Amino acid sequence: MKKGKVLGLIAMSAMLMTGCVDAMPELTAEQSDIIAEYAAGLLLKYSPRYQYRIVSEEELAAAVADRQEVSEVETEPATETEQTQSPAENTPEASSENASTEPEKEPVQIQLAEDIDFAAELGLDDLIIRYQSFEVCSSYPQDSTGYSVDAAKDKKLLILHFDLEGLPEEDVNCNFFDCDLKLRVTVNDTISASALNAMLPNNLITYIDVVGAGDMVDVVAVAEINDMTEADIQSIVLQASANGNTCTAKLK
Repeated sequence: MKKGKVLGLIAMSAMLMTGCVDAMPELTAEQSDIIAEYAAGLLLKYSPRYQYRIVSEEELAAAVADRQEVSEVETEPATETEQTQSPAENTPEASSENASTEPEKEPVQIQLAEDIDFAAELGLDDLIIRYQSFEVCSSYPQDSTGYSVDAAKDKKLLILHFDLEGLPEEDVNCNFFDCDLKLRVTVNDTISASALNAMLPNNLITYIDVVGAGDMVDVVAVAEINDMTEADIQSIVLQASANGNTCTAKLK
């Protein structure tokens, strides 16, 4: 059928429909769509610019396969996300189990100084070291014309006194410097300072001398603290370490 004949038929149909509007039954939306689609198909089929041909079974199968591959690619990321994100790993119970596996730190055992032999606690053989008293001053020793330690401006020196006792039967060679003896004090739970390596003959952490049989020597630990008086000090805690051993004692 020629193009002109097709157009003529459409024109005649339009005239007939116009003249018989009262006799035309009412169409549903679905029926109207079917008629419009059929008319469009006729126009495309007999248009000289439209290449009309029947699709082969091979081409139809290839188009269906391509459609399936696109659908699988679109759904694949969601599947991987669901696999990598396990609900059990994100629950509060799982988080609690991971937190509970961390080892808990043991609380520091603080002993009273009057009950402690620091030499025994730190593995220093043939000696006894016991705490005696403390004092606060600006310079130590105060009545010495030789070497002394002075506190910095707006600071004071905290002097801790200890009794060092050797064996009653024989002399004992002391060398605390080689034991890597370290002392640290905390005052009023806020001020913390390490004992100074002051060049004093009786400085405990650098003491090198012979303690005679049955003798007792006054040795000290010197730490620099804030400017305060002895009355301002409410508590003193001493942490000592030597030869891989540690101990903590409340001095006041």
